[in-house]
Amino acid sequence: MTAAQVKGHVSSGFDPIAVAFADNFRHRGDTAASCVVYAQGAPVVDIWAGQTARGAWTPDSRTVMFSVSKGVTTVCLLMAAERGLIDLDAPVVKYWPEFAGNGKEAATVRQLLAHQAGLVAPEVDVTLEDLRAWEPVADTLARQAPAWAPGTAYAYHALTFGWLAGEVLRRATGLRPGQWLREHVTDPLNLTMTYGADPASADFHPLADPLPITDPGAAALMAAAFASPMVERSISLGGVFDAANLVRSSNEEAWLSVEIPAGNLVTNARSLARLYAATVGEVDGVRLLGPDVVRDARAVRSEGRPFVGPDAGGRWGTGFMISSTQRPMAGPGSFGHDGFGGCLGFAHLESGIAFAYQTARPGGLPDDRADALCRALRACL
Repeated sequence: MTAAQVKGHVSSGFDPIAVAFADNFRHRGDTAASCVVYAQGAPVVDIWAGQTARGAWTPDSRTVMFSVSKGVTTVCLLMAAERGLIDLDAPVVKYWPEFAGNGKEAATVRQLLAHQAGLVAPEVDVTLEDLRAWEPVADTLARQAPAWAPGTAYAYHALTFGWLAGEVLRRATGLRPGQWLREHVTDPLNLTMTYGADPASADFHPLADPLPITDPGAAALMAAAFASPMVERSISLGGVFDAANLVRSSNEEAWLSVEIPAGNLVTNARSLARLYAATVGEVDGVRLLGPDVVRDARAVRSEGRPFVGPDAGGRWGTGFMISSTQRPMAGPGSFGHDGFGGCLGFAHLESGIAFAYQTARPGGLPDDRADALCRALRACL
């Protein structure tokens, strides 16, 4: 591995994060990345390094961040809930009557957000045109029988999470996630963040080929998971995307030209950290979530062995991934979401910390880059 010239600034007391960031280039395969940390509403770390096929990496460089999207979409839903527009414990049918089909009439909004809906993948193939139109995908899921009684089990809803949560938001507020995000989050906070993007945009950087998988055990677990048709369809949606080559798919127009609130957020670390900072305090006069909403959302809702796939140690609250053996983040109380390939964004209410790590080189297995940064962050607190 090669060293990289790290640019940006690091406030006193946070130097271990810069050391870990440089080590990611020297020892862990990073080729272009950014890391931003906020404390009490102000940036204390804002560093970047590297280059991609598009040229020099800058703090404004945007990439696909995969399931980091789910944390951002969750913020949108929780904002609507805090304003009284959505009751998280109400049946989904209160907002989306057609969802009652096939025994789902008692499923709650919170169960959808906690990956407990039993709608991991569409049982019928959808098309790219369906994705662009939005409603056909939502209608497909509303008609479908769940794989288990909602609320009795959980499994990761890799992409359907976005249409399930997003349709509740649309029915309750009149705005799809992308519209809510723009009007209530990115415009007030001056963020560069969208679901999907124009791949020709000057600030967009396609993801590089992933780092290799060097852990045979992890490779075997991944292979076993994707041997399940439900897991494979949860990403391919029946053939729209290539689940075995997700990085390649993410760089293509099909992935970037639609709104996938669970998987195709395109942003940079600066915007992501600033968003999470506004969930635990004010950022230039803007606060997105109150403390009571955050405490409720980070309570454990789903953990342990899932209905399908291996137990990798993750835990989920209401929409958010929360601190776990898999993702300690800043320690107990942390909430946010990581994304396939290694990106991570989260916040911690009590410390007022918000964190974002963005990489243009998706990780293999194992991938210690984000966790190395988080260990350094915890040492600073």
